[in-house]
Amino acid sequence: MSDIDLESALSQFYEDESLTDALTDQPAQTLLKWGEGQLQTLAQKASDPDEFDQQFTQLRKLVKGVSRFVAEHQNMAIDEQQASVEKIVGLAETIGLAMNNLAARIIEEQQALSDNDAMTHFIAQFGGVMTAIPIPAPAPVPNSAEIPPAILDAPVEDITEILPKGSLLDFIHKITGAVNEAKDKLEESSDKDDDSNV
Repeated sequence: MSDIDLESALSQFYEDESLTDALTDQPAQTLLKWGEGQLQTLAQKASDPDEFDQQFTQLRKLVKGVSRFVAEHQNMAIDEQQASVEKIVGLAETIGLAMNNLAARIIEEQQALSDNDAMTHFIAQFGGVMTAIPIPAPAPVPNSAEIPPAILDAPVEDITEILPKGSLLDFIHKITGAVNEAKDKLEESSDKDDDSNV
């Protein structure tokens, strides 16, 4: 971040009247203040000045898109609103922001709001930073023959000790499979015992 000139970027950001020219003063100030916070975050995360400049350009487009939507959405057809919000969502994603709600819900919620309330509401939709979360591969299901009998017979005080990582539904399927296998083995051994007694 040492080569990134945040002060210059902030000056450019606040001097660019086209970012908020469609808004009245209060919603414009709210949006600019939010944008300033995003700009500072981008400066901290950028690995070099070129990356920062690209993200700064995307942030300006995002701010301008939000500004125009809030100022003009009451006069837009629903399909225009949908396209506008989808574009905003795309711009947000380019700088790592996620939206809390679907575009249709945002549009619906914006309908009855004043510009100031609409701005506050819209900004609140940028709920967090998108991060790539690796999805781990499911753990292999051990065959009941691979599990030592002492483990199968041991009492469990806390069920979370034996719960596998993953969804509850996967766990239920694993347990059901293990129970069915155990039943089959019991029936087989019972049948063998019956055959040997004859």
